[in-house]
Amino acid sequence: MLPERNPLSASIAIAIVDDDELVRTSIAGLLRSFGIRTAAFESADALLVAGANSFDCIVSDLQMPGTSGLELRRFLNDQADVVPVIIMTAFPERANDARRLGEHFPLIEKPIDSAQLIACIQDALGCRFD
Repeated sequence: MLPERNPLSASIAIAIVDDDELVRTSIAGLLRSFGIRTAAFESADALLVAGANSFDCIVSDLQMPGTSGLELRRFLNDQADVVPVIIMTAFPERANDARRLGEHFPLIEKPIDSAQLIACIQDALGCRFD
């Protein structure tokens, strides 16, 4: 059974950035089941060209060819309109290196736990849409 659609979720737009097409499509499908608008990108560079600031939140893989998820987050944090970036990875020890250097960001380990991802997005946006 799909979750009941909340009118708030229809106004949310989330970008999914991962070089793995299966990951992109599965996360997009999950978020759409909540009535959330999504757009999927195979790289951080493709998202930046499309306009990252047009999204309410970004869910990005940590390690990708070209710009990494952390580099994307750092770049966006330097912008006037900061878009929250949730990092997902199958290699959490690489993200922990950045955390040891004082960076703080939401981190989700792959394989993705859908309830954890939804909770993380809600925390990043400061709202509930379930």
